[in-house]
Amino acid sequence: MSDSDAINANLHDKKNQELELLAPAGEEAALAAALEAGADAVYFGLKTLNARQKAKNFTPEEFARAVETVHARGAKAYLTLNTDLAQREIGQAARILELARLCRADAVLVRDPALMALRGEFPELEFHFSTQTCMANSADVAAAAALGADRAVLAREMTLHEIAAASAVPNIATEVFVQGALCFSVSGRCLISSWIGGHSGNRGSCTSPCRVPWSVNGDPAGTPLSMRDLAAILRIDELRKAGVTALKIEGRLKKAEWVGRAVALYRRAIAGERGEHLLDEAAALGDYTGRAMTGGYLDGRRDNLTGTAGRSSRFLVEEEVSGEGEAPAEPESGNATRREPRPPDCTSPFDESDDIEEFSAESETYPTYALEFHREPKGILCRCTCEGRSEEWRMPQTVVHRPKKAVSIGAFFDRLATGVLDGHRLGERFAFAEDFLLVPRAVNGLIERIAGVIRRARKTSGEMIRIELPPKVRDILAAGEPHGANRRALGGKPDRARIEFKQAAAFLKQVQPKEVIFEGLSAGMLPRVLGWRSRIAPIVALPPIFFEEDLRDIERLVETCAKERVTVEVNGWGGWYLAKRAGAAMEAGPGMPVLNSLAARLLGGLGLKCVTLSPEADRHRLEDLSAQCGVPCSLVVFGRPPLLSTRVKMPEDMLGKVFSDRRGANLVPRRERGLTVFRPVEPYDLRDLSNEKIRAAHLVVDLVGAQDPVGDWHAIPTAEDRPLRFNYERTLA
Repeated sequence: MSDSDAINANLHDKKNQELELLAPAGEEAALAAALEAGADAVYFGLKTLNARQKAKNFTPEEFARAVETVHARGAKAYLTLNTDLAQREIGQAARILELARLCRADAVLVRDPALMALRGEFPELEFHFSTQTCMANSADVAAAAALGADRAVLAREMTLHEIAAASAVPNIATEVFVQGALCFSVSGRCLISSWIGGHSGNRGSCTSPCRVPWSVNGDPAGTPLSMRDLAAILRIDELRKAGVTALKIEGRLKKAEWVGRAVALYRRAIAGERGEHLLDEAAALGDYTGRAMTGGYLDGRRDNLTGTAGRSSRFLVEEEVSGEGEAPAEPESGNATRREPRPPDCTSPFDESDDIEEFSAESETYPTYALEFHREPKGILCRCTCEGRSEEWRMPQTVVHRPKKAVSIGAFFDRLATGVLDGHRLGERFAFAEDFLLVPRAVNGLIERIAGVIRRARKTSGEMIRIELPPKVRDILAAGEPHGANRRALGGKPDRARIEFKQAAAFLKQVQPKEVIFEGLSAGMLPRVLGWRSRIAPIVALPPIFFEEDLRDIERLVETCAKERVTVEVNGWGGWYLAKRAGAAMEAGPGMPVLNSLAARLLGGLGLKCVTLSPEADRHRLEDLSAQCGVPCSLVVFGRPPLLSTRVKMPEDMLGKVFSDRRGANLVPRRERGLTVFRPVEPYDLRDLSNEKIRAAHLVVDLVGAQDPVGDWHAIPTAEDRPLRFNYERTLA
């Protein structure tokens, strides 16, 4: 049987299989509602290390009971463990896998490569690649199969044709979302929440900044990044014919009543019920947001998908819905001191939805946390200490336009002292000046940040999973030594530049780093790059996101690189699969970031001779990883990273303009490889810092998106310049 015959036979088998209906459960009530309504499987997470940290989630004891309940109803239980894992979280992640095995869970959803290094020690569990791994084409899915995954959750931006191509890959099942919220950026390729306030969507802490109002070149533009919700209720037959195994409902933040309604609706559709009334019922599921529904991606439609963040509008299938933007609670806005926008009028300086509860009669029994505020040249240093864990972050010294609406630090302390925050009360406190004024938005952001510190402290103390690991797992987790090639300390001279091919010729006339990573190349452009080989060592970067129509071009590029012995930088699993198959020398770029040494070790074992440390990482996490990274690594010390990468077709007159939100984020969208990519106006820069604890084989200056690459290469900042640091000086949430 030929390869094509095998693929066709595999797709035929998948078309005839029974569709699995997969439901969300952010709490026990939602789980019960999903089962009662007829879910075939339920996915849920623990209170740590899952991509929905704002859900109530499950304790280990609740998880064990939940699995028993699910199995008693003849359904399957899937555990979400789908976040990037820091060095100190690897042991906890392994214990969660062991808990899942002991409780007889059916599958675990993963994102971090480190977990695939443990795959062989947990044969009882299925491993599903989360949508956070960006499974956007058949090469991505083939890579997942080669790594031992049993299922791939496909990107929500794919067409029916692309879904069919991905589902035809043998030896692996596919899963697609059919109802719920859509992200503006391709999942797993979004850094905007992390950039604005250190709350990483890749670690389950997204603050949904795409939902808030934005201005374009200073003019109010509504909510141009807020996506419609997904409804594929009328596309069940087409998805079945495409070879999909499971239909997934998004909604671990949804209430039990909503989950029950959604599951019951799709249960009827899978059973064969048809009619436009189903679409009306799907629309009613979105009434609470006021966002219109769409299934446009399935048909390749990418326009008219955003701007619908209102709460009062009724469902319209393909017509625009207006309304006010829904703004989540906001963290502090970056590292540099910025001018604070005027806050909206409010009757209270404290958000009524904050998590502060009033004291009970037994208030003296609550554990305490300490809070400090220190004034520094770069802003206000905030330090919160709870249960032995201390976290620091910096808050800009904002301009107060309305003193009557502002809150003094002393009053803020008093508010905290009269209540309980996440089961803890305020203990020791210090402020450089208790009469210093904070704007209301900063106050609410502080409350959210302090609550986050308390939650993380509880996870690392009383809520730790305490299970004895098998000896082989302990051996895999054993600490390693840093690779000898990682000799360049932060603060050293960069040896690599990253640049777009179209800007390379002018740049290389004035600057010649030892190595250059080229973006935007095709196979036909490679001869020009080879002409520079006598002066620099070229590395060809593959895109982090590509779809089925791009496969052949990328195959030609990696085949040519293999023939010419040019190193390929892979930025996604599909790129790794194609480069590996072509026999090309490989490195892992920022599109496959590592936050722990086990992930680095796995990638090294897959043939990647160098990995890239996560640009999201804060100083402490970089130090932890650097101390144990047994693979040569790169550290990006300057750049304008892609904060949002979307398949949404933006209006042409918006490209190149500055998008700004009220927290001080300034982004510029432009076309890159068929996508719209938003990069920050101002780069982050670590080149003036010095830290001997952070070492890498390469220090990279990323000049993609630069107006003046030569100027950016030479413009080393000083502390007085107050450059942006991304997350280096704050704690990555």
